[in-house]
Amino acid sequence: MNAQTLLHSTAVVVCMAALGCGVPDPPAHAKRTPKPGKADLPGVPDLSPPLVPDKYPDGAWSVHGLLATDRKTLPPSLQVRGYVAALNACPLTEQACKPAPHLYLSDEEKGTGRRLLVGGERDLDRRGWKVGQQIAAQGGFASASADGVYFAPAGLLLLEPLPPPVDAAP
Repeated sequence: MNAQTLLHSTAVVVCMAALGCGVPDPPAHAKRTPKPGKADLPGVPDLSPPLVPDKYPDGAWSVHGLLATDRKTLPPSLQVRGYVAALNACPLTEQACKPAPHLYLSDEEKGTGRRLLVGGERDLDRRGWKVGQQIAAQGGFASASADGVYFAPAGLLLLEPLPPPVDAAP
């Protein structure tokens, strides 16, 4: 290819690029008009946390109230009301089971939010508590049990034992 042919080809390419070589412009888009109607959206959810008192009128503590209070002001035995969020019982036929029998209490029925560990009694089945049930548990508030089985830095409730079952008289 000689210089004259190269110059001529370059000029043709530049001319085609500048003028578009007769390529028609793309058609303009039709103007959009919104369709009449109304959007059907769900209502705005209430995201504020439920208001739970620190203490109920009967003197029982809420989970939030108990975990937020100063431990030094608590009595040796207290009552906590909440919903059973999780329950781990142990069959009486076993000498020891892991993890130790315990449950978690929550102020919310669905078991979400802050939870309080409740333990200290081997036979949780005798109490008849079920997950989702609102209960009032009686016991002492501590960080750990004396035997070291239960430990929760934020605090836990060690249940007061139930009296032994009364056997049927002959």
